[in-house]
Amino acid sequence: MMQSEDESELKSLHQEKEIEAIPPKTACQCQVEELAKTLQVDLERGLSEFSVLHRRVKHGWNELVADNTEPVWKKYLDQFKNPLILLLLASAVVSLITKEYEDAVSITMAVIIVVTVAFVQEYRSEKSLEELNKLVPPECSW
Repeated sequence: MMQSEDESELKSLHQEKEIEAIPPKTACQCQVEELAKTLQVDLERGLSEFSVLHRRVKHGWNELVADNTEPVWKKYLDQFKNPLILLLLASAVVSLITKEYEDAVSITMAVIIVVTVAFVQEYRSEKSLEELNKLVPPECSW
């Protein structure tokens, strides 16, 4: 009886070594049954404890990884990509060229204020969304 269990574990270990991870984009395009067959998962019973432990050692925990966030300064500079902001900055440059310094300063100050307010609002929105995401754990259902 003991030898049979050992043989079964060795067979399971050999099968586990053959299973490779599937990139998320590829997995999303597969049918559930096809994916279960490829990953050697029983849809009714799931994975054996041995399989879970082996796969966890080999591939790590089954966790969603958040995208790397951009640096704050880059998000601020991205606010300047708005076509209206670019148009206002161009008009400030034209004002400088025509020696209308008061207009150039006024336009530039207005742009800085608008961009800063937009950045702060976007930053706060992102932080609020992050907090909401912490309350709802990511799940996969099919």
